[in-house]
Amino acid sequence: MQKRMSDMFPARRDVLRLGGYGLLGAFADQALFPIRAQAAGRSSPRGTARFAIVIELAGALSHTDSFDFKENAGTQKDFDVRPIRNDLYLSNRLFPELSKEMDRVTIVRSMKSHEVVHFRGQYYTQAGRPLNPAQAPEIPAVGSVVSYELESKRRETDSLPTYVGCNLDTAGCGALTTGFLHPRHSVLDVSLNDVGSKALSADALSVLEERYTLLRKLDQSMAPARSGRDRKLSSFGSFQDSAYKILGDPRWPKAFGFSDEEKKRYGANSVGLGCLLARNLVKADAGARYFHVTHPGWDHHKNIFEHKSTDNHYKHCNDFDRAMANLMRDLAAEPSPREKGKTLLDETMVVMVTEFGRTPGALNGVKGRHHYNAAYLSLFAGGGVKPGRILGKTDAAGEQVVESGWKHGKSQIKTENIYASIYSALGIDWRKEISDTPSKRVYRYVDPLGATEFVVDDEIAELFV
Repeated sequence: MQKRMSDMFPARRDVLRLGGYGLLGAFADQALFPIRAQAAGRSSPRGTARFAIVIELAGALSHTDSFDFKENAGTQKDFDVRPIRNDLYLSNRLFPELSKEMDRVTIVRSMKSHEVVHFRGQYYTQAGRPLNPAQAPEIPAVGSVVSYELESKRRETDSLPTYVGCNLDTAGCGALTTGFLHPRHSVLDVSLNDVGSKALSADALSVLEERYTLLRKLDQSMAPARSGRDRKLSSFGSFQDSAYKILGDPRWPKAFGFSDEEKKRYGANSVGLGCLLARNLVKADAGARYFHVTHPGWDHHKNIFEHKSTDNHYKHCNDFDRAMANLMRDLAAEPSPREKGKTLLDETMVVMVTEFGRTPGALNGVKGRHHYNAAYLSLFAGGGVKPGRILGKTDAAGEQVVESGWKHGKSQIKTENIYASIYSALGIDWRKEISDTPSKRVYRYVDPLGATEFVVDDEIAELFV
């Protein structure tokens, strides 16, 4: 009996989404190619990292129960809070692994968000700017901008897309489009809820090659009839080419080769497997440079520390704790293949972001914490970041920022500044702008026009010095 493709290929509909959202963006006639980006001010990108891994705690971490600990009426008796170093106390119950690794991490405690609801907050976290419905169809994700900027550095052997996401489909806003950028800069979003043995068999690869060759020949025969008429078809063709290269590259299925020991260390959950995949793709060095790992479920308005609940801050903190701690350990243990004396952690900026904080003080009437955007935090490690420090300071209750921790005085650090720092570490001029957008509005990599106030369009230089 003749074999069908579905008999040989793993079911990928819920496992791999190759730029589907970016393709929709292009089909909506928002994509511009070529585009013209130009510098808009003085900036000196540092170029201290080759890779960036962003871990998004979607739903908001309670800052006063974690890396800006403040004892209050909501503090639980079993937290087992221990001193780590000056002005840093951590709950050993919530963060037993990261407590051992904080010498690698710098904390920014002076964050402020424009947003205080999840859909907008999650959009803000992917786009690096607040949601503007009038302009949203043409706005690319930060990862797509990174892909566009690093395209000239791709090698012939680079088969994997520059921008890889993990579980972006679990965020309220989904995976963002490439906006006006070419769809080849779209995210390859991988769902890690159903990852088993996803390697393609030899038979499947043979059939894939045969059918792809026929498809290319058919496409070539029809090319003269549509020449110059429809760029959308050429965009779709670039997706086919990318998919073919990925599926035929043995480094792709190998990246999913998670051992039982590794899954136990990192955790067999969305953030653990996402960090494992990011680690493997950094080690593979096959073209992927920017990773956005979504860790969903942090919205604990009630029962935030209720042990009987299967969904609480104990569980989510422990899952994140194992994933980030072991990611840093493994990257730090792997020598750089490019620069003697350095490790992969030296070449990879690892950043924990969250949409905003949670209300300080006593728990609410349903034993939870609501949204809070006046003060919260982010974590940074590797990729040129000077480790083991704290930037910024909040008051005794964790309600207000009293020291910003950077050269811009009382201006609080925002998500825009996180991405300016990532751009800088990757060697990208974060003050570039693009004027020939579909709407004719200028697109700035870091937009100083925030939703509620002006934003300092600068990197967090103090991370690096």
